[in-house]
Amino acid sequence: MSIKHKVHINTHYTRSINLERDADSLDVVKAYIPTSRALKLFSRVAEGFSSDLAPRAWSLIGPYGSGKSSASVFLSHLLSSPDAATTQAALKNLKESAPEITGAFRKEISKSSGFLKVLITGSPEPMGKKIVQGLAKASAQYFSNFSGRKPNVVTDLEALSQVETVTVSDVIALIKELQSALANKGCKGVYIVIDELGKFLEFEARHYGANDIYMLQALAEHACKGYECNLFLFVLLHQSFEQYAKGLGESLKNEWAKVQGRFEDVPFLESAEQVLRVVSAAFSYNFAPKEKKQLNATIKGFVDILQKNEALPGVVDKKAMTDMMAHCYPLHPVSAILLPALCQKVAQNERTLFSYLGSHEEFGLQDMIDRFESTEDFIYPHHVYDYFITNQPAALGDYRTHRRWAEVVTAIERLGDAPEDQLNLLKTIGLLNIIGIKGGFKPSKALLEICGRTKTAVGNSLKALSEKSIITFRRFSGEYRVWQGSDFDLEEALEEEINNLGEFSLANELNKANALMPIVARRYTINSGALRYFTPEFVDAQTYKLSEQKSSEPRIVFFLASAKDDEVLFSEAVIRHYSDLDLVALCLNGSQLREATAEVLALRQVQNKRQELNSDPVAKREFEDRLTAAELAERNLLQRLQEQPQECAWYYQADEYEIDTKRDFQELLSWVLETVYSKSPKLHNELINRDRPSAQANAARNKLLEAMMVNPSDAVDLGIDKYPPEKAIYRSVLAATGLHNKETKEFQEPHKRSPFYHVWKEINQFLDSTEKSPRSLAELNNILMAPPYGVKAGVLPILYIAAYIVYQHELALYENRQYKPVMTQEMLERFVKRPFEFTFQRFRITGLRSSIYKEYCKIINTGSKQTVVQLVKPLAQFIGGLPDYTQKTRASDLSNKTKKVRDAFKFAKSPETLIFEDIPKALGYEKELAKDNPNLEGLSQSLQGCLKELKDCYPNMLKQQIKMLLEAFHLDSDNELEELRRKVTGRCEGLDQHTVDVDGLKAFIKRLTKRQGDDDSWLENVLMFLGQKPTKKWTDTDRSEVDVKLSDYAKRILDLEALRVHYDRSRKSMDGEFDVILLKSLKKGGEPIDEVVAIDRKRKDAIQDCKALLREALEKHSDELQLAALAEVVDEFLTERRNSSSKKPQSSNVRNKLKEVKNG
Repeated sequence: MSIKHKVHINTHYTRSINLERDADSLDVVKAYIPTSRALKLFSRVAEGFSSDLAPRAWSLIGPYGSGKSSASVFLSHLLSSPDAATTQAALKNLKESAPEITGAFRKEISKSSGFLKVLITGSPEPMGKKIVQGLAKASAQYFSNFSGRKPNVVTDLEALSQVETVTVSDVIALIKELQSALANKGCKGVYIVIDELGKFLEFEARHYGANDIYMLQALAEHACKGYECNLFLFVLLHQSFEQYAKGLGESLKNEWAKVQGRFEDVPFLESAEQVLRVVSAAFSYNFAPKEKKQLNATIKGFVDILQKNEALPGVVDKKAMTDMMAHCYPLHPVSAILLPALCQKVAQNERTLFSYLGSHEEFGLQDMIDRFESTEDFIYPHHVYDYFITNQPAALGDYRTHRRWAEVVTAIERLGDAPEDQLNLLKTIGLLNIIGIKGGFKPSKALLEICGRTKTAVGNSLKALSEKSIITFRRFSGEYRVWQGSDFDLEEALEEEINNLGEFSLANELNKANALMPIVARRYTINSGALRYFTPEFVDAQTYKLSEQKSSEPRIVFFLASAKDDEVLFSEAVIRHYSDLDLVALCLNGSQLREATAEVLALRQVQNKRQELNSDPVAKREFEDRLTAAELAERNLLQRLQEQPQECAWYYQADEYEIDTKRDFQELLSWVLETVYSKSPKLHNELINRDRPSAQANAARNKLLEAMMVNPSDAVDLGIDKYPPEKAIYRSVLAATGLHNKETKEFQEPHKRSPFYHVWKEINQFLDSTEKSPRSLAELNNILMAPPYGVKAGVLPILYIAAYIVYQHELALYENRQYKPVMTQEMLERFVKRPFEFTFQRFRITGLRSSIYKEYCKIINTGSKQTVVQLVKPLAQFIGGLPDYTQKTRASDLSNKTKKVRDAFKFAKSPETLIFEDIPKALGYEKELAKDNPNLEGLSQSLQGCLKELKDCYPNMLKQQIKMLLEAFHLDSDNELEELRRKVTGRCEGLDQHTVDVDGLKAFIKRLTKRQGDDDSWLENVLMFLGQKPTKKWTDTDRSEVDVKLSDYAKRILDLEALRVHYDRSRKSMDGEFDVILLKSLKKGGEPIDEVVAIDRKRKDAIQDCKALLREALEKHSDELQLAALAEVVDEFLTERRNSSSKKPQSSNVRNKLKEVKNG
């Protein structure tokens, strides 16, 4: 069963005191426990009640949770009206601890209205103004308790609180006047407390031009003087003044130190004994008598051992210490003693002892209570370690503390997977090492034994850790220590590298590191649909002239000032150096940024140069933590430029703009963009309205561009079905803006209310400029993307194609300087990828030679006046649609005139020169063009003749190929294609079985005998095989090669036919298997002579002797002579056989049979 219902903590002790919130809290007064440090402070205050010259300015310095704010609130009630309940409670509380001091306070406020209390909490803003506001509010409230007219000083203070900048002299004068007025009302003094003064000082350090630090000096000096109504000034800090001057020059640091010298420092670091008293007062219990008795006995045993080893804090007797420790349960006595010292060393961001007491975080006190089941459970030191290592930031306290912490963490990592007893003991030794030896309070064996499970377990764990070299025992001090294992001095190495850096360029380093992310103008982006942002750039007095005066994108130029001279330079020159696309900010934290950046740069140099870090895990961890902390500090300073824009002075076009909040800053960003991009179209489509669309967006845009070019006249939404991304782009970019009329389904110029109206005017003006020479629309990119238009790159191709469609009747299109009558889909894709390869030229009908124009109109007559482009387009489409063969052939099939006309289109530089110069010259009218009154009659008829020739060129070539096939297969020339196919197919069917596929003959026969498809397809298939490409793509060379191939194949097919006929005839007379051989002779100037012979087994045996004799005779000679002899013998033999056969009519039967086959 959990003990969480039996242990209670007073929430007053687990939350921080807020000076203004808790100013009237009676509970805070009653719960306050005056510590020895606080009592000394109250005594010093009481000494200043006289009107003599005396110190009345104190600086209370201590870490979070040390009681500064609590003491200040309590003191404010000691100085309040004696009739107030909180004052009576404060005096009663104080009397229990210090009756003499109580008497002094009671005497001071008796028969008076107490002190005027001015309680101020620090914030990142000018301190002087906040002090005046506090004085005005407090004085108005104080004098409202009296009848009659308020003193003039109240009104004066209220008026001064409204002034932007207050001076030291004004404040001091009004305080004197206020003291006088208060004295008249019986007020004994003015009590000013400034909590969190560090926030004012940090603001002062970032805005070195302010002089509030000197106001503190003046107030402190004024407080020392004796008055009837004295001024008591308290400032609360976590560190000394000069520590907040980090980043300022040495002279300014010294000035700040002098200011602190006007204050009496009160270190608020209570002893462990005093803190334990407060801690014990925070707990209350609901234990049963048996549980209480058992707990006290256990605690007594622990205290006995601690006392025996002189490990108890202070001089409290054993019984009192036992009671105190029992009231600190569930904290183990060792945990209770080390916690205050540990929190002082490592506490950051209010991670204090008292926040630990109220913490529900993992391993926090409340979390541990929830886990405990009886009073035998304690929060041991290793639990405290787990809490801090789990919830504590990386930057822990001072350098020495951080180093020791890194040693402990590294040791635990080295220990690895070890028993829990060893791990817990190592954590305990580590924590005790971190806080250092406090008398007998050290990691001795006796003390460690009461922190472990059993003495035996502790002894075994100590032995194991020692053997693993994780810990060592120091005999001279009688303590165990985590083995340091590192001799690397990070501080020394860091200081050396900082010195090596010298005077580096802070602006260049920040720009190189891209220290700040671009800042988006949110309202503008939402309203316009276009993501726009300002790119940060850092400059200083040395580098601002090297920065571009005008950029293509909006910038925020941060001018890093580090002295008064920089401010003068900024106001006189820098704010006028930049363009209307730039916001310029004066940053007064240049010195702080320099110091923070220098540490980061130096640490990185340490990492690069010091090889020891790679072999020293302790040093490496220490370095990594230090680098993380340094980078965080630098990043925080940089982020303040964005998160706290009011800390900079903002200028646009040399005019200053007041910025009080981040919202003001965002409004300024959006207003600047609205001013600069005054003609920018509003398009709400995130897919395409950007400079770098995604692959998906680009694909959708390409589909939309294709649909735009097709543009079916009867289709809704350009015929885009369903809801793909391209439809969304169409509706937002084309339909919603009026570029595409949904009723007429036509593209049109945008109306005046269209978002594209101004952009379209710029495009139109650009097209007007192309009348003299073609230009690429890509030249418009920089114009349209720049102010005042700011069109995103993703939208531009859509705009350009829309303009081309609208003006296509008067625009000529060129790709790589070659005229193109229409934009094809392939060209469209190339246009998007490489727009600079495409140029456009606008043509109009003004001043054209009417005689030439009329001649063309005889050919192309639409019944209405046409533009040059409209006139050229059908002619160019006709020429462009001709087969490649017709486009390229130089054969005599085309007349020279026709070739010239065709080439005029091919090499046309513009529609105008083509129509009015190139074509007339090609047709032979060159001399007429030179005349003042040219006679161009007949030009149209001549052009029509050439066009007809071009049209018939390819069909005529196919007819010639049919004729070649007829000749090759010895068929009558008057046969049509159908008859050719039927006869050739019939003759060649089955011939493929009589040959192997040598040089494609077998494949050619298969194409000749193919029966699928119509006759034209059959012809194309045969010719494509011969030419190895479609006939439309043939060149004159291809055609010549086809003629040669066809002749060769046809001869070989005729031979195969002869073989097949003889084979069929011999099959009946031959015995078994036999071979058929064609013997052929062809001499120059003569006709071929051939003879087919069949050889079966019987004949083969019969000729063996003859064959042997022939071989014997031939082998006596060389190969060449053998061939020569065989050739002569074969030719003579075939010639004689043919001559003898011609005398015998019956021997012509085979020839006759062959003729029958050839004729079908």
